[in-house]
Amino acid sequence: MMDIINRIGKQLKTIFPEAVVYRKNQKGGFKEPSFFVSKITTTRQPELFNRQKRGYHYQVVYFPSPDNAEPDMEWMEEQLLDRFTQLDNFAPIRDVDFSIVDGALTMAFLVTVRAYPEDLTPKQQAINYHGGITDGKQI
Repeated sequence: MMDIINRIGKQLKTIFPEAVVYRKNQKGGFKEPSFFVSKITTTRQPELFNRQKRGYHYQVVYFPSPDNAEPDMEWMEEQLLDRFTQLDNFAPIRDVDFSIVDGALTMAFLVTVRAYPEDLTPKQQAINYHGGITDGKQI
């Protein structure tokens, strides 16, 4: 199983090493500035040869510094547009959409992968072959 939220968090930490990145809601609220990463939806489209095109929709919410919220969100949006374009060694970031909701910058996006569903059918474990040779003598 791939942990895409973990990959997103690592990519954000690569771009912003000092950033705080959450993947769960915090009872006491989020420290500001910080990021919160969550999954929105997943889609699947069948393709040839039992392959699937899977779309994983995520959002990254940026909680800006309260002292300078608007300029901070504008700066962060530009940084994310320029620098958060790829999950390293995995997949590109697509269909990016920004909005401001409740004083936080929300970036919604898509991570698309091609996948083969796990095949759980029983497989032959070994071949027992007792062909034409026994004890080194040909029969």
